[in-house]
Amino acid sequence: MAASESDRKVRLGPGGEFDLIRRFLGEGGGLHPAVLLGPGDDAAVLEGGWVLSTDLTVEGVHYRKGWIGDEEVGWRAAAAALSDLAAMAAEPVGILVSMAFPQDVGLDVEAVQKGVRAAAAQVGASVLGGDLSRSPGPLVLDLTVVGRAGAPVSRAGARPGDELWVSGHLGGSAAAVALWRSGEDPPPALRAAFARPTPRVQAARALARAGVLRALVDLSDGLAGDAGHLAAAGGVKVVLERDRIPVAEGVEAALGPAGALEAVLRGGEDYELCFAAPPGAVAGAVLEREAGVALTRVGRVEAGSGVWLEEMDGSSAPLLGGGYDHTRGDGA
Repeated sequence: MAASESDRKVRLGPGGEFDLIRRFLGEGGGLHPAVLLGPGDDAAVLEGGWVLSTDLTVEGVHYRKGWIGDEEVGWRAAAAALSDLAAMAAEPVGILVSMAFPQDVGLDVEAVQKGVRAAAAQVGASVLGGDLSRSPGPLVLDLTVVGRAGAPVSRAGARPGDELWVSGHLGGSAAAVALWRSGEDPPPALRAAFARPTPRVQAARALARAGVLRALVDLSDGLAGDAGHLAAAGGVKVVLERDRIPVAEGVEAALGPAGALEAVLRGGEDYELCFAAPPGAVAGAVLEREAGVALTRVGRVEAGSGVWLEEMDGSSAPLLGGGYDHTRGDGA
């Protein structure tokens, strides 16, 4: 029996940005029968296992001129878009690049494109085409990524009793932004976390092959916001255990303990994976080697709703407000 239209849409977590998206989607028509998974997830899935997503990078919103070089701008934009394919455990195939560029003698458009090509090539994808236009304002990159997956993994599927895991270490990108905003240059490791993130395609594919993924999302809006999407999509409660969250080296030194936690929970743009797995299913070091990145259990899934933070003394409280929100006017 074919899935109903409601089954092909995924519930978004809380936040002003996602309230706006919900209003936009409410005005649309029905889904084409070829759409297996439509709005609400990191990407859409079509018949044949084709996975599609799009992502914007805007100068002054996602980065500031002078923070990173033009080639890094292209790399970062492509990595962010490709991360949506990782979030579905899809194999990247190609990328379409639309660019609106200002008449700025200081901008090297070819370097931007070189960065896009390099990020795509790292995960085995090709630049398939796109569009170019002049812009009266900032540089705008609009990237559409194409992938495929025999069994794409959605945000829905987490069950009470599951474990919650993340890849890598969190907060480095947000810490770099905080330092730049304060007039300081971030140390190399934090700068690299912002300028050259790695879409976790290898890790997602390894986890999918191992059969441990119940639900999956990438960490683009912060751990609180993206865990909120898993909770909403699965109709469950997610409990984050504070003492287990892997904070990137140098973040606490830059921001202090409270600032580091805020960077992890709400800073965004780590582009790591967050996933729910059955108890004991993630096989530790062997699976880590296949994934190519550290894997850390950061919490659990329970009956209920929302995202909660559990302190080391066992007390817990709901995390309100989600993660990064474009509707608040927060920019680079």
